[in-house]
Amino acid sequence: MATKLTDHASVEKILQEMTIAEKARMVIGGSPFHTEAMPEYGIPAMFMIDSCNGLNSMEYLGEKVYAKLAAEAEAAGTPLDREKNSYMGGLLIALGALKKMAAGAGSKSSPKPFGCYPPGIAQGSTWNPEVIEACGRELAREMSSYGIDMILGPNVNIHRDPLCGRLGESYTEDPFLMSKLGPALIKGIQGEGIIACAKHFAANNQEKDRMGVEEHVPERALREIYFPGFKACVDAGCRTLMSAYNKLNGMPSAMNKWLLTDVLRKEWDFEGFVVSDWGASYDQVLSVAAGTDLTMPGPRGIKCIEEAVANGSLRMEKLDECVRNVLHVIVDSTAMTGRRHALNRAASLEAMENVLREGMILLKNDGTLPLKQDVHVAFYGKRSRKMTICPAGSSNVETDLATNPYDRAAELLGAEKLTFGESNENTKFWIAVVGADGREGADREHLMMDEDDKQALEQAISEANAAGGKVVLVINATGPIDLNDYEDRVSAILCPFLPGIQGGKITADAIFGLFNPSGKLALTWPKNQYDCPAYKNFGGENKEVWYGEGIYVGYRWYDARRIEPAYPFGYGLSYTSFEITDVQVPAEINVERENIPVSIRVKNTGSMAGSEVVQVYVRDVECRFDRPEKELKGFRKVFLQPGEEKTVAIEITKADLAGYYMDFGEWITQPGEFDILVGTSSRDIAFTRRVDVRCRDPFGWNGRASIGKIAANAKSVEIINRIIEDDITILCHVALDFAPDKSLQELWSGTNIQDVLHSKGWDDATIEAKYRQIMDEFDAL
Repeated sequence: MATKLTDHASVEKILQEMTIAEKARMVIGGSPFHTEAMPEYGIPAMFMIDSCNGLNSMEYLGEKVYAKLAAEAEAAGTPLDREKNSYMGGLLIALGALKKMAAGAGSKSSPKPFGCYPPGIAQGSTWNPEVIEACGRELAREMSSYGIDMILGPNVNIHRDPLCGRLGESYTEDPFLMSKLGPALIKGIQGEGIIACAKHFAANNQEKDRMGVEEHVPERALREIYFPGFKACVDAGCRTLMSAYNKLNGMPSAMNKWLLTDVLRKEWDFEGFVVSDWGASYDQVLSVAAGTDLTMPGPRGIKCIEEAVANGSLRMEKLDECVRNVLHVIVDSTAMTGRRHALNRAASLEAMENVLREGMILLKNDGTLPLKQDVHVAFYGKRSRKMTICPAGSSNVETDLATNPYDRAAELLGAEKLTFGESNENTKFWIAVVGADGREGADREHLMMDEDDKQALEQAISEANAAGGKVVLVINATGPIDLNDYEDRVSAILCPFLPGIQGGKITADAIFGLFNPSGKLALTWPKNQYDCPAYKNFGGENKEVWYGEGIYVGYRWYDARRIEPAYPFGYGLSYTSFEITDVQVPAEINVERENIPVSIRVKNTGSMAGSEVVQVYVRDVECRFDRPEKELKGFRKVFLQPGEEKTVAIEITKADLAGYYMDFGEWITQPGEFDILVGTSSRDIAFTRRVDVRCRDPFGWNGRASIGKIAANAKSVEIINRIIEDDITILCHVALDFAPDKSLQELWSGTNIQDVLHSKGWDDATIEAKYRQIMDEFDAL
């Protein structure tokens, strides 16, 4: 009688009873979107599907089609042969059958009552973790109502370049902001019992050659830019991570032991499971060995795993570890608990709308907005009546529920006050909705808007100029578009990016003043494509790309190169005005014992209620290695009535002051002067306050001190010579002449010093004790 999966304690008993074949099945999906079910052990199949935008109906129906085909084959006595499947498992079978069904259905289509939630770029624009977490809760409840146990998202890859095809799925160019927003969605999802999956680990920042492109990324860039969002998700309790398609510094992500075991498991203490992107485990055995616990999609062959265990090329302990990781997540999943939610559409719409109100960005306004509801307006552009609500690809949601600005304006003003594609003698305002779409599988070729959108905008501008009217430009795009020819020719620019199903409604509500936009750009909006940090390094050639900009991604690059963007990171206007005053920061502080308190007074000096995002950046004034001019390390969104004033308190930690120092292979914070910069964007800095930071000096008197520094100080030489009963300057004379930057630590472990100390009759323990004594006395220097 096999042990049944009932709780975490039962996992080890099951592992002892499983055969190698059964274990191999558990680390390979049982179908395109399910884990393997093993009723004999009470193990249910967990249903995982895209995306954080909502239900991907193609995947959902494809899974049902595959289940039907598999059941029919089993009943006929000819079960589907998993060993014959390609790297895409049974997914290609399912999609092929689905395509035939769609072709046979002709023009018939079933209703699509699916909610499409604001994609990552719209969520990132909120700078508000609370509304994102609430949105995550409703997303989880809707997905649960369809029987989903695990959502493949959020996408927490950094916005390296605005041309990235999946830019609209993710949040921001900044690792600190990502570390606050991505985990918020995860908390919302997992708070409802659904498993979240942070993806794509790591540095999945382009779609060109995505199936195995060779990415050369400096480790410091990984540590400072591309890893923090993932680590924050791990720290927030995310139960699963998805490995990426791309190679990272020579090894595919799903087969990258340094990435999945050394960093993720050993450094970050990740306790969930790693699932491959669909088809990214190019070699199943190497994937298991590296730390990919679950290869998707299934089913794929298991003979390769069985043979690897038999011939010793894959350790049984490693296979057990992968099975263990998967089972510990399954036992907590809704597949096991049976807990399901019913969809509450009113609640889900409210959560979507709150995100959109908080994320709507006002890029320009000469006082034209908000419009009154007694005016006549003309709408231009196909997106006025059918907005693009989400990126194409695995995050696509096909739905009948999408709103649009034109219909919502008709509700607010009356249809008689609207025209589309033409104006009349009563028209006072011309509203053009334009943009550019993004998708998985292909990057954008340029920053231009769609050609037909451009023509519609030109028509609107021409007619408005002739009639003495004003143009309001709405940007419905996956990311920034080139506005050089239009910014000066329109009166207002509103940007919802890709907004989900409620985007049309909320865009019109913003235009007509039903709320005050308070979104802020979570990425830098470039004037020109050639200004971008990764220009000529994005996409690469011959399936190889070099991250030549290193840590200088987004505003860090624009600051370093003194490039003026179209709109800076953190930028966004309001229908009211705000004033920042009375910024208080201590003159000096020991960050080993306490955080740096930053107190900021904010006042609404206008006539309309609204929200401002107070942003705190840090600059290391005295750093001994290269650091960005400024880095975001704190923010707070504050809502104020007209005339209302509040004090915002933000704390900066020692870790917030740190940079990753490659020579030491660790994060370090140096003592000395730091600037605390407070403002409303990366370029709109209202106050700069300098603080003298006290902490242990990583470059001070310790084993990392150079022999040149030590030799130049009589006291340090005296300490070492007394303890080792010898002359350190003689023992290290070669280094002093030719490599004075060599550290004492390096030289101490070298054969020269070791041989001399051993010749005194000292064993290794004694030599280690002498070194510790030197370090203890160095502390007093």
